[in-house]
Amino acid sequence: MRRLQVLVVQTLAIGGICAALVASSPGLILAAPKAGGWGPLIGGYNRTGQRLFRALAETPGNIVLSPYSVGTAMAMAMVGARGETEAEMAKALSLELPRDDVDAANAAVLSSLDKAATDSFQLHIANALMLARLGGVVSDAYVTLLRRGYLADVFSGADAATVNAWVKKRTDGKIDSIVSHLDPTTVMVLVDAIYFKAPWQKAFHAEETRAEPFQLDDGQVKVAMMQTEDLFHLATRPGYRAIELPYTGERVSMIVMLPDAGAREVVQRLDGDEIGRLLVQLRSPADRVRLSLPRFRSSFETSLKEPFWQMGIHRAFDLRAADFSGVTGRPPSEVPLAISQIRHRAMIDVTEEGTEAAAATGIGMSTTALRPPPETFRVDRPFLFAIVDRETKAILFEGRIDDPRQAS
Repeated sequence: MRRLQVLVVQTLAIGGICAALVASSPGLILAAPKAGGWGPLIGGYNRTGQRLFRALAETPGNIVLSPYSVGTAMAMAMVGARGETEAEMAKALSLELPRDDVDAANAAVLSSLDKAATDSFQLHIANALMLARLGGVVSDAYVTLLRRGYLADVFSGADAATVNAWVKKRTDGKIDSIVSHLDPTTVMVLVDAIYFKAPWQKAFHAEETRAEPFQLDDGQVKVAMMQTEDLFHLATRPGYRAIELPYTGERVSMIVMLPDAGAREVVQRLDGDEIGRLLVQLRSPADRVRLSLPRFRSSFETSLKEPFWQMGIHRAFDLRAADFSGVTGRPPSEVPLAISQIRHRAMIDVTEEGTEAAAATGIGMSTTALRPPPETFRVDRPFLFAIVDRETKAILFEGRIDDPRQAS
């Protein structure tokens, strides 16, 4: 039997916990599935999430990110862009679909995820268009588009309190705010929220949880280590080992990746192709595993303007160059509009019973441009995690945990 060492999963990206990734071939994440036609869309969201995660991982500390939330919010902005602004955004977001196909694929994914919820498995996703004081410049056609393709709630005369109250409600209170204030020149805020709560298919036994060593970069500490022994799917990849922990219903699962050495090298390798190969390998017969995993809770908050600027989105942030005429229905010279802020918050709470996670992404658009911005699997050192929807292959949450004791 293979001997698996302790894995500390570093949080990949904020936005929520990454749903466990499942595929039958390396190309599954990128190829259009038989049902829904969402493959290229989810592939773009996942690739964008990994690029953001790599950028965020340059700074030490826990990370929690929702690639799906970020991708959906950015798509709502992109479908209102035109010309070079749209081309830059599509390239950075790895979305090579025609505009109408992006909307249709988003609608299909939302429909699929909405059907996943059961009495014991909660997965709720919501979008909103918050029209601020200057929201009258937004065209009826754009409002209709977001309502149809993204099932967006639409609010008129929204302020920061309106935005934050909606986010808090849609994340069951786990994300209490996403914006601190709205500038007087704010036209609208695009918001995506995701909430996930599910029990493990194979729960840990709370009475077996005990304080055990966890290796930090600068020394060893004791953490609450959950224990169980059962059949799990394992994979050994260059530089790391992985285990899949399904939630009830088996549609969504968490994949824990334990680097052989430092997590930095593994983070840099986690792209769509690597995740696809990992998912294929995780389809191998299950092994009996004695699993030790830290109980952990973490939250993360960040601005994504600078990472997206580094990824090539420039015009969308520049009031003089941005073309969001698809939002206003009028030329940019008449109604200038640019992205002023991109905020992302996410949290995850992993216990013996299961996992609760939430994330929200807010994109402010303003008339003022801002500057760019038995087998043993012991998880006893920094580790990565991802929560993935099996059907759509959407990465719902991902992250890195450097220190399980650190709540934020």
